[in-house]
Amino acid sequence: FARLQNAIAELENLLLLEKSNSASQAKNNADFVADISHQLKTPLAGLRLYCEMEHNTTPSSHTEKELVLISKMEKLIYNVLKLEKIRSDTYVMNFEETELSDLLFDLKAEFSALFPQKEITVTGKSSFRCDKTWLREALGNVIKNACEHTKTDGKVNIIIEQAEKSVSVIIEDNGGGVPESELPMLFRRFHRSQNASPDSAGVGLAITKAIVEKHHGTITAENSEKGLRVSMCFPIIDANLKL
Repeated sequence: FARLQNAIAELENLLLLEKSNSASQAKNNADFVADISHQLKTPLAGLRLYCEMEHNTTPSSHTEKELVLISKMEKLIYNVLKLEKIRSDTYVMNFEETELSDLLFDLKAEFSALFPQKEITVTGKSSFRCDKTWLREALGNVIKNACEHTKTDGKVNIIIEQAEKSVSVIIEDNGGGVPESELPMLFRRFHRSQNASPDSAGVGLAITKAIVEKHHGTITAENSEKGLRVSMCFPIIDANLKL
């Protein structure tokens, strides 16, 4: 028994050390990305200024394209920095009891205005503790992706399923799905599917995965009969428990 107790103690120390090293590595990675982002922002700001000056004096299709590309690069830098900050716990999650259906109906109204010909439905009702702002971004990224990958009159169904110890949000569309080989890579950083929009940088779904995991949840994707189905499952955690 003494040997077993010593082995368990050694294993516990190894796990604590590994956890500490992982947290330190994540923090160093976030700091590195932040430094690189800062170094890129300054020349980009100067480049934008010169392009805007040129476009104001002699506007052309070339200067328009240059400004679009600069905006895309600025957005990419912002999203990559956000992703690394989420992963390294730089952002603090403020958990509070939230009604999911209210949050999803707000998102439905937002995306119905952006994609007026899409049919977006929300069914089900449940509440759980979450960071409302960050969860809204996570859900919005998936809904936006579904809207962009369906036809003009496409359908996006959002389903809330309540279980005893968990709540799930399922977002499915009728856009035909993705190749099976792409499914394991959907939530990887910089992955762009074959039918991704030209403006996509392949970071949105990676941010969604990071946010879901910070809520102690899981996210999966599979092809359904008509399109892609993304499922997010969150545990229902008592307010008195430390997250």
